[in-house]
Amino acid sequence: MRILLTLLIAMLSLDSIASNLPDFPFVTVTGESVKKVTPDKATLGFYVTTFDKEATKATSLLNETSNNVVAVLTKNGISAKQISAFEINKRSKRTRDKDYNDLAILGYELSQRFEVTIDNLNQYSEITNELLDINHVENIESQFSSTQREKIEIELIKNAAQKAKLKAEQMAAGLGVELGSVFAFNDSGSFSSFFATFGIKSEARAYAMMSSQARSTNIFVPQYIEIKKSINVIYKLKSSSKNH
Repeated sequence: MRILLTLLIAMLSLDSIASNLPDFPFVTVTGESVKKVTPDKATLGFYVTTFDKEATKATSLLNETSNNVVAVLTKNGISAKQISAFEINKRSKRTRDKDYNDLAILGYELSQRFEVTIDNLNQYSEITNELLDINHVENIESQFSSTQREKIEIELIKNAAQKAKLKAEQMAAGLGVELGSVFAFNDSGSFSSFFATFGIKSEARAYAMMSSQARSTNIFVPQYIEIKKSINVIYKLKSSSKNH
């Protein structure tokens, strides 16, 4: 009985997948294009984190440190509109017993995230070094970009689409069929949710525009960043005229 039930579920699953597939022959391809670009702007992110057994003192220290941060940024030509300060997070820290149950409060930790847009990368190293010297400034990270990003991505999408079409034509020729019209496409870099409609899994990778060292603190501006775009296309197939 259990075996019959398992077979029935499997058959229903296959029927469900098949019903989601297009009712015509098709081929799926991915085209990718990449370009090395000299960055001309950066986003600098960091946290101001303080701790004291009294919440008022932790708050006072947070405000003092934040003022020092703003003073450093202002001195280096950063305007107020280039600075974003996020909500302050407050949490209590407690001692714990051997079973990890919370006991008495040791004090209060306050943290606030800042993001700074740097339009002149000549300021970058000086700002980063000065922030590193301020107590209670933690987790400094950088992401470099280009003011020409949108224009470059449009160019990359066009190149990626051409590569995808060439790949599809080669696959069709190898199978002795002709390439038909485009059925669907996207440029998100991920076809997983799109292919889910057809019951197909995809492991296409998505790329972020950042320097190779973006996960750690950068003291120097990278020589270039890589901008990558990929486009996923579903082409209809038709029988080759040679077969008629």
